[in-house]
Amino acid sequence: MMNDLSDLTDDWVEFEGLTETISLEPAQYDQALELSEQAINGTRKWSIYLQALALFSFEEWLQKREPDILVESEQASVWHPQYTQVIDAICNLKVGEFKICLIPTISFAEEDVTVSRAIVDLPEFIPHFYVIIGIEEALEFASIRGFIRYDQLINYQSQLQAEADWTYQMPLAWFNRESDELLLYLQCLDPTAIPLPEIPANRQATLTRMQAKLLTLLPQMRNRSLWDVLTWEQGVAVLTTPALLHWLYQFLTGNTTNVANNLSGLLQNLTQQAVNVREWLGNRVNEVIQNLYWHVLPAVSPLRGSESISVSPGRVEEAPAQDLETILIEISRSHQLEIPASAGRAYRDLTLGCRLRLFAVIWSLPDDEWTLLLILKVMAGTQPHHSIALQVSDQTEVLTEELLHPDGNHDYIFTQVVGSYEDKFIATITSAIGEVQTLPPFEFSRE
Repeated sequence: MMNDLSDLTDDWVEFEGLTETISLEPAQYDQALELSEQAINGTRKWSIYLQALALFSFEEWLQKREPDILVESEQASVWHPQYTQVIDAICNLKVGEFKICLIPTISFAEEDVTVSRAIVDLPEFIPHFYVIIGIEEALEFASIRGFIRYDQLINYQSQLQAEADWTYQMPLAWFNRESDELLLYLQCLDPTAIPLPEIPANRQATLTRMQAKLLTLLPQMRNRSLWDVLTWEQGVAVLTTPALLHWLYQFLTGNTTNVANNLSGLLQNLTQQAVNVREWLGNRVNEVIQNLYWHVLPAVSPLRGSESISVSPGRVEEAPAQDLETILIEISRSHQLEIPASAGRAYRDLTLGCRLRLFAVIWSLPDDEWTLLLILKVMAGTQPHHSIALQVSDQTEVLTEELLHPDGNHDYIFTQVVGSYEDKFIATITSAIGEVQTLPPFEFSRE
């Protein structure tokens, strides 16, 4: 509940000037503490703890003052640990049609506020309103110390000096202390009155240019902050790429070796031109596909699942379309996999210690999904001397991995993944002696 300051002790000089406070409840402390356990180190735990308390107190203030205003906090950054590890503010909070950014502070006496550079300089995080939430943990209350509109903040940009830790120091005098005015804006102002900057169109080009550097630098992040390892320009590339932030969090909290190995494939997935496999459905060949070395195969008659075909590592090589149909019949029969005759089909040849052929079969599924079936086959007349792995990843993790053994009963392996139209998949083929070939991503773009 909110309290009038007349109920508080008279000698709280530090809190002079506050017009109202918001009580913090034990359950809110418990939830904030639970969220802080996602932190990668002790310093981040305290930051996340304060971010959570700031969100809870702001939500309570709105509920008490204007319960009809819709608050959407599900996408707020405090619920997503990849953001709480690198930005000391609550982003992506929506109140009505407004974007709000909450900045927690613990001192009511300081006249300067530390603000993350990301929420001032990067359109992905810039809100309509910045709101400073003061938190007094020991006395169990919080208060709105001030707010500023984005269109007012940009008038001070020439006075901002970036610190080495990617923050700005801002005087509290820039902020409006009247929380009632913030409430009035949220109730009556049209969001278009505060225009926000658009996200630059060259984000992917920038990431592509920095790909090699990031591949070297990001694995050095263990027990170090982003600003200790990266330049601000490199940091922008990471901060504005959710998949990289997710990778970084997994790297810092999970199996370091496996996650580190996935970085190369992830960067290629994010930067390389993807193959639009939808083009394969009508046996349509365009210049992009040809340049990416895929050969599209024509559609065939429905699979004859009742036919009996035996396969051995030494079988004579057939024409690619016939060879693929033979393999699909085997897979369909032995794994009860229904493969439509209209599925798009393509192949490309590789050399990784031995001659290999990679088949890709794709088809659409209900509910705006699609599936990718990959088959890696040893070409006739060659024999691998080491195991070969076929790995498929998306933009966050390795989804599946299969091994082709040199002494196996089959001369091929296969794997299948399912995704939405927004998903991209990348295939990586690795030999046991360390040879690696990563292919351009597969995507199923809408018409």
